[in-house]
Amino acid sequence: MKKNEIEEVSNNTAAAPEKTEAASGGLKKVKYGSMSLVTIALVVAIVVILNIMASYMVKRAPLKIDLTADKRYELSDETIDFLKDKLDKDVDIVVTCPKADFENIAKSIEDYMKAYYSYYNNGADIEVKCPFDMIPILLEKYEMYANQGDGSIKVRYVDLDKDPTAVKKYSDAYGSDIGNQSIVIASGDRVRVIDSNGVGGMIVPDFTDPNGIKLSFAGESTITSEIMNVTDAHPIKVAFASTINGSPIYDSRTYADAVSGLRDQLLTKNGYFCTDIDLAKDDLDTDKFDLVVVPMPNVDFDEAVIKKLSDFLNNDGNYGRNMLYFADPITSNIPNITAFLDDWGIALSENTILADREKSMNNALAMIQVKQADTEEAGEKVSTGSKVIAAYIAQEVQKLSKHSEAVTEDILVTYSSAFNVDIITNEEKGDKSEKSIGVISRRRKQVGTQLDDFSMVESNVMVFGCGNLTQSAFIVQTNLYNNAKVLLSAINKMTGKQTETVIIPDKALQQAVIAPTSEQTKTIKVITIFIIPAIVAAIGLVVLLRRKNR
Repeated sequence: MKKNEIEEVSNNTAAAPEKTEAASGGLKKVKYGSMSLVTIALVVAIVVILNIMASYMVKRAPLKIDLTADKRYELSDETIDFLKDKLDKDVDIVVTCPKADFENIAKSIEDYMKAYYSYYNNGADIEVKCPFDMIPILLEKYEMYANQGDGSIKVRYVDLDKDPTAVKKYSDAYGSDIGNQSIVIASGDRVRVIDSNGVGGMIVPDFTDPNGIKLSFAGESTITSEIMNVTDAHPIKVAFASTINGSPIYDSRTYADAVSGLRDQLLTKNGYFCTDIDLAKDDLDTDKFDLVVVPMPNVDFDEAVIKKLSDFLNNDGNYGRNMLYFADPITSNIPNITAFLDDWGIALSENTILADREKSMNNALAMIQVKQADTEEAGEKVSTGSKVIAAYIAQEVQKLSKHSEAVTEDILVTYSSAFNVDIITNEEKGDKSEKSIGVISRRRKQVGTQLDDFSMVESNVMVFGCGNLTQSAFIVQTNLYNNAKVLLSAINKMTGKQTETVIIPDKALQQAVIAPTSEQTKTIKVITIFIIPAIVAAIGLVVLLRRKNR
């Protein structure tokens, strides 16, 4: 080997360690870089999986914690139980305004309440907060809990100013136009609408104490009831006799509130589809109605109206129809109505009302406590606790034994300390004893002669001697009164209504609570959804670049 060849080999051998060291460093960089990329890929995958899991959990469990003292952003146990365990149909809830409109609703109601409370406080500038922002949050809860059961609820918001046809299919099924700021609740071809007035009335003031700012939320009972209504497989259709020959059937000065409590708060909110009729002019079609309600008539009925009621209950001999009658104790000289009730084995005491010194309320002898009768026809027994059934200006309802065709049973009775008082002389009449103020009369007969088509059919007339049983305060304030539960239990029993009904109490709202405003909520969402993840990503990128350049 030549000298210069030996030197070249020697030089190459000397340079080999430097190349090996460089190659080793390159491999380390590739190795660390690859590991960094793998780590990033794993982190991204974990974040994606966590987001998917979080999205699923949001639909299945409440991730938002309600820290308010009045629990305004949570549903009641009664509603949750219905949504999770009893709702078995799909329901659409469509709100005909953007979420931001609830702030405008709040402002208009707040202005009204400020004026009211200011008037009773010598013009003082009083701050009133109506948290209508709780409605969209509660609708999210409806959706979440319903999706945990056999049914489902989907909530969406539409802007009718931008898309006037957004709810056309619902308005067609509903049979009327649907306006802005309404809540549409639909299942199949069944549609109910809470209009803007109904939405605005979801937060109501307690005017019994003008000096104190007391608000209550009635929206949950309304929404839950309407969901029950559209999912009820066998709704009871009610002909509500609101007028006769164009005039109110009742004394509107005395009973307007009680009629509203009966129709809107008790029946409509619990799955009864009420249609106002004129008892003299409109037909009582047995194919269209299951129940006729006659509230506190202050005039006698002519023979044509009496025949109409009798034909409805007879239903061409097929029975299966019912009547609910509330008397006006002040009204007298109604011989045709008296004869009609007599035919059903029922009579009303004349010119007297019931009083009770031991069971009176608010120091008024005529405002008395009554109780549910211990009969099967009174329906499911309602536990009383500290709650009472209140009757104001009640008339005794008597059971006549001479009519063998009709079987009468008590629904509501007084305590044994009750007595009758003459309306004119104010004198006590008769002995103290347990007296009926609610009675049901039943006519039943056999249909069919063969074993395979044999059945029993019946029609019923339920009479209450107290129109004020359904005053809105007695029906709505379920924390104090059992009127709603007891009456509903009896009416459900009479009509055979089996679908779940729930009496949901209104929620008292505190004026000072720890809760973020809508703007604060938006800020929190931006921080948690965008800013914090962006900071974490930036830190990760800096760490990656520093490790890569080492």
